[in-house]
Parts: sequence; structure tokens; C-alpha cells
Amino acid sequence: MASDHPTTKRRFSDTFRESTVSNSRTQICYGALFDGKAQCLDGFEALKSQLQQTSNHVSFVSFPVTRFGSFFCLSSESGTAIAIVDQRTQNWLAALDHIPNVRFDALLAAGSLIKRGKGIKKGAVLEGMSVNVYGPQNKAVEDDAADKLGKVAAFLQHPRELSREVVYSNPQWLALPGRDRNMNHLVGTYINDDSLWAVRARIASEINSIMGSLDEVSSEESLSFGPPLGLKSKLKRHQIQAVIFILKREPGNRFSQASKASVSTSMCPRSLGVSQENHGGLIADVMGMGKSLTILTTILCTVEDARNFPHFSFQSRNVAEPERRTPTPATLVVVPSAQLMHNWVAEIASHMPGALNLILFHGQGRPKSPESMASTDVVLTTYGTLAADHKNARLLQKMEWYRVVLDEAHWIRNASSQQFRAATSLSTSRRWCLTGTPIQNKLDDLASLAHFLRVPPYPEKTVFRKYVLEPLEKGDQGCADPLRSYLRQHCLRRTNKCLNLPNLSEKTVYLQLSMQEQETYDKILSTAKRALDDIVSSANKPKQVKNEKVTVFFTTLTSLRRLCDLGTLPPIQSSPGDLGQPTEDTDMLCELCSSQDADGSLLLKDHQFCPECSRPLRTQRSASNTGYLTPASLPGTVSDRAMSPLILSMDNGLSTKLLKVRDSVLQALQSQTGIKHLIFSAWTSSLRYLAQLMQQAGIPHAQIDGRTSNAERLRHIKAFQEDSQVPVLLMSIGTGAVGLTLTAASHVHIIEPQWNPSVEEQAIGRALRMGQTKEVVVTRYIMKGTVEQSILSLQQKKKNISRFTFGTASGDAVNERLDDFKFVLDANLS
Repeated sequence: MASDHPTTKRRFSDTFRESTVSNSRTQICYGALFDGKAQCLDGFEALKSQLQQTSNHVSFVSFPVTRFGSFFCLSSESGTAIAIVDQRTQNWLAALDHIPNVRFDALLAAGSLIKRGKGIKKGAVLEGMSVNVYGPQNKAVEDDAADKLGKVAAFLQHPRELSREVVYSNPQWLALPGRDRNMNHLVGTYINDDSLWAVRARIASEINSIMGSLDEVSSEESLSFGPPLGLKSKLKRHQIQAVIFILKREPGNRFSQASKASVSTSMCPRSLGVSQENHGGLIADVMGMGKSLTILTTILCTVEDARNFPHFSFQSRNVAEPERRTPTPATLVVVPSAQLMHNWVAEIASHMPGALNLILFHGQGRPKSPESMASTDVVLTTYGTLAADHKNARLLQKMEWYRVVLDEAHWIRNASSQQFRAATSLSTSRRWCLTGTPIQNKLDDLASLAHFLRVPPYPEKTVFRKYVLEPLEKGDQGCADPLRSYLRQHCLRRTNKCLNLPNLSEKTVYLQLSMQEQETYDKILSTAKRALDDIVSSANKPKQVKNEKVTVFFTTLTSLRRLCDLGTLPPIQSSPGDLGQPTEDTDMLCELCSSQDADGSLLLKDHQFCPECSRPLRTQRSASNTGYLTPASLPGTVSDRAMSPLILSMDNGLSTKLLKVRDSVLQALQSQTGIKHLIFSAWTSSLRYLAQLMQQAGIPHAQIDGRTSNAERLRHIKAFQEDSQVPVLLMSIGTGAVGLTLTAASHVHIIEPQWNPSVEEQAIGRALRMGQTKEVVVTRYIMKGTVEQSILSLQQKKKNISRFTFGTASGDAVNERLDDFKFVLDANLS
């Protein structure tokens, strides 16, 4: 009904603000800033009686936001300050305060205000405030507002409510040329149900509180810990605490509490048959805390017990699986890639040389029989090899492991994936997950980890959903208690605050496209618009239309993002000597996409999109069915046949961004000695052009991307870490953002915003980790008025919302990707 639309509801404040209507007709709304708070002042008392008379049909109460001296405050009809806004919102509004004719309205949920009623007193904090931003309908002013907000990391969202007279047009939202910028149909779509919004806010608050409370470990026990024989390095205190945390939850050692009734099963119905024979948990420390050394030290602490394990392993036969497993003292460690596997090898060699026997279950030379792994201490493999073995020889499934450890355990978050099925079929009574992001995309990620761990009282995914996630979703009182109890028992999480690391400072450099770059940019958008119009007017089935839209959106976004980096430079194609190496269409690949490991490709077999970087995974058949738009057909791109062998002449075009990156590094090297720079990009082409710019400027550098062999990678990392003559390392963010220690770098450059904000955090974590002694400076480069600014908004959305959403039905992956693509590319396309 029309009366239910957010733009048609009459606001409470309209009763004393009729004079603003005429002004609103000459202004538009730029959007809303969310997650604000206001603290009540004396003047708020005067409005209590009016609030009590407010109709129950009013969703939001609106107040003008005015500067009083140095502070922004909510004001009453008479102009009295009634509440002061929080510091973050102060900073955001101050960024716009000097722009002429910009004003603000604060919206608070009417229901919660009325419910609190007389309880609202001076000093009371009102949460859930959003602030609508209004200004002139003038492109220069709008762009100025968008720029100033971007510089303080503020991103405008759809308003929760808006007067019907006001046009909504978001300057941080990309629109196709010729499209109507009126976005009023999106008002209220951020979260248009206040009760839902309140529930989500409460859930987010509960989870943040829980995750922040998982660092409790007895300091007295850490004092009694003696390093195991063979450990040559001194552990940090937090690592000792983590080792004790693990040992307490496993049987057979002096710290063990596994035999005690430390886990209550009263919360779980008897019919579930919870077993006390499974032990383990999650080590969810953030990146850079030395989780691998923690696990290796634990293995060393239990090595004698493990070596006796095969002689006293009493197994019960499973009717469905009558084959007896071969017991082994080994801890099986599963990692995402061969690169990380070699990192673990290096850790063993560095911290405990000769103390542990090691086997690599990977590649052509891997063991061919269970007996060959029956007398070793550690077996290292990758998720790809684990999945391939599960489908074929099943050697890893034929073992009874002393312990199984999943590194970067969020790789099994998808319960329909090959790696999840393979990991959960491994036989052991000790299971551990290592991950800095136990909740990566949605809360259901935790259910997958719980299913692998099998620890009481929720040993299966379905049980975890029913008794932990469903109460959370309802949002009732005490809804988070089951999750809190489970994680406090089985999860340890510390932030890098306990490391006393140097400061981290971040800055964003905003750049303007050149005239030629802007012209090419607009042509790509126009081509996309025609392709989408063709799809909409076709007679294809809805599912095919949706898939074709996804292809167009992704291809357009890829081309626009590439243009923001490369400008008018042509994408680099393979030369005859580079056959099989990345070309334009495979330029932006992550560790999973770019893997040349045959086992790793199995992990992509059942996916439409790469689960790590969201890249569409098109087969020959699907590619032939979606021929509306391909990278080669877009302006500014060059086909394989038309491109001559690799030519890196900067005479072929201009890149505003790459030149700025080069100049920033050169200026820093000239002004400061001993400073090293780590430069990340998603595009191999950007790195290769940037390498030439560095060479022309006389800047020594190394480069690591998807084409780099493991031997070369190790050599480049060693040179960067140890050689003062190599001050710059260029690295693909998709293949180098995980698992590396690059503390020689104190300046990190992120050339373009990443689809998943956690990827950037991983990249920064290569430098900001144990061993860093200098302040770390992070510089991001953003092209103004492009999809890059929209991606920043998407990042904020993912940080604020996605991590606290619940599982979706299977088959919704396409819808989720399509929503994200539309969010970034064009709010008016549907």
C-alpha cells in the first residue's frame, strides 16, 4: 500500500517543521549515515509529553542536526540542543560542514523512544540513529560531498525514511550515463523494518561481545609450562596460553581436563547421543599471531603419547565402513595451498630442526599406501589434494590420525563443497580449526566448523543450527547464550593488541580520471547498458536472463576496475614465451583460481563462482550461451589475436593511478632511508606495468604473482626481507595475501579496493604482525566518481551486515552475487 512506503509516512517532527518543506523542494537528499548514537541533554525533557502523543503508525522521529559551538547536536522546534551526537558521527558531519547549503536530519526509531518514555533522562544514550544528508542538486557540490565523506571513511546508504517532496540521489552511487538519478524507490530498503533492524543490531552487539571475551586463559598455568624438548625458539606468552588451551582439551597430558565433566550436555537432548570421545576446538586468533608455531609446539609436547598411540588404538568398527583404519601417530595438517604448506615446513626447520618426522602428501611423489604414513609425526597436505584423495584412493580416509588440524579452516565453510566432505570424513578424536575469521560470510560458517569438530554439546551442523543459530535468528532474550557457552568452552581468540605492535596509520589518496580515461570509462558503461537492454528485451527464461545479467555485470565491473588501474594502457597479453600464463581474462585470480595444481582445480568443480574471489567460473558451454559481452568486446581492451607479443611501452597509453603509485614510492624512498614498500594489486597487468615504471625510475624491486614458481617466490621473499638493496615488493593480492611474513615492509600500498574487505586486512597483516618494529603506513588509491568508490560502500555494507546474517537456501549464490554487482554498478538496474 502507498501509505506503507517510507517516503509517504508523516514524521513526528513535521508538526513543527512545516517551514522546511519549501526549502526541501530546492534540495535533494544525498543519502544517510548509519550506526550513530546521541546522548541526551537537559532540553530533551521538554519533548517527553509530545513523544507520548505520537501515533503508533509513525516509524521514525526526525530532528534537525545543528552545530552548537564545536559540537553537532539534535535540536528541538525552538532551536534548543537536546542531544549531542557521538564522536564518529561528529567527524563525518564536520567533513561536510563547510559546504554551503548542506543540512542534516537525525532519525530515531519512534517505537523505542516511546517505549522508553519517562526513562529518557539527561545522559541517556539513544542508539540506532541515522542521519539524512541534504544539499543542493548540483553535481559539483554532490561530488565534493562524496569526496569529503570518502576521505573520512563515511559512506552514504539508502535513507530509512524521507519526505515525499524530497528527491533522493546518492553521489557515492554509480549511475550509467543518461540514467535518471532519482533513487526514491530505494528509500527504506537499507532495512525497512525497524524491529528487524533492532534484532540485527542486538545480534551484532551480542556476537561482538562474545568474540571479544574469548581470550580468557589462566595466567598461572602459563607460568608452569616448560618448553618441550626440541623447541629451539622462545614462545610468546599468548602462544604458551594457546598451547595450554589445546592440551587442556585433549586427553593424556598433565594439563588435560578432557576426562573431566567440563562440558555440560544438559543443553542438548539425550536423543542426540553426544559423545565425550571427541576433543578439539577453534584457535581463532587474528592473523599474525603465530598460530602455526602454536600447533607445532603442541605436536612436540604430545609426541611421545602420539608415538604410543598406534599400539593402544582401540577402534570400533562401523557397519557402513567395515575396513579397519591404519593408526598413525601423525598430526595431519591441511592448508589452502602448496605455498602455505612450504611455510609450515620452514617453521619446523626454523623452530624445531630435526625434532619431528615430516611427510608431504602432495603432488606426484606423495605416499601411495597407508603404511608409509604409519610412523611419522606430521603429514602436510592441501585442501585440493585432500578432496582429490577423497574422490579416488582415499588414503587419508584410511588412516586413524592422532590429530587433524585445519589451517585457514574457513575453507570448509561451504557444507556442499568437496573440501568439507573430505575433511569431515577424516578419522580422529582430536580436531582443531585455525582461522582468524570463524565467521567470514555468515553465521552458518560456524555450523560447518562445529560439524567438523564434533565436540559436545552440538556435534553436527543440523544440531548447531537448531540449538544455536535458530535462537539467535529469533532474537529473543538470552538468544546468544548457547553460542556464548559453546565458544567459551571450545574457542580461543586474541587480537594483536597483546603483541604491543607499532601503530597502524591508514590514508586514502583520491585521484581523478584523465579526460581520455573518462571517455573510455563512459564507453564501457554505455556498452553495458546496451547489453543489459538486449537481455531484458529477450524472450529467454528467467534463470538464463539472471545468469546473463551476472556475466554482463561482472565483465563490466572487471573492465571498469581494470581501467581505474591501467587507464588507457592496453591489458597485457601472453607473449609466445608466456604460453599458459595469465592473459587479460585470467589477470585477476586468487590463490584458488590461479592454482596450477590439478588437485586444486577440483575445489572449483561444483561452483559457479570462485568461493574466494567471486570470479565467475564459466565453462565452455556457459561461455557460448552468454555472448552479450566479453572483456575483448569492451572499449579499451585488445583481443588476443590483435595484441602483439608482450610490449610494455608506456607510449601505448597513460595510467593516472600507476604513475601516482610510482611517484609516492619514489618520494618516500628519497625522503626516508631503510623503509621498504609492499605493493598489492589484484591485476597482474598492473604489477607488470608498475614494475616497468619502477625500473625506469631506477627503483630495485621484486615481483610475485600467479606466474611465480614456489622457488622464485621464496627467493624473492628472502631478498625483500633481508637485502637492503630490494626496497620494493610487488605482489598479487590474490596469491600473496595469506600466510606470509613480510615484516621488512612498513609501507603497504593497496592499489585498488578489493571485493572482500577481509582480503585487504590479510594483505596488511603480512606487515603488521609479530616481528614488526616500525609504524605501518597503509595507503589506498581510489579513482573518484568510479566503481571504486561504490566498492568502498559495499565493503562497509559487508563489514556491518554480512557477517551477522544467517544461511541462505542452496541456489541463492547467483542472487547474492547479482545483488552485490548491482549495489556497486548501478542502483537503478534490476
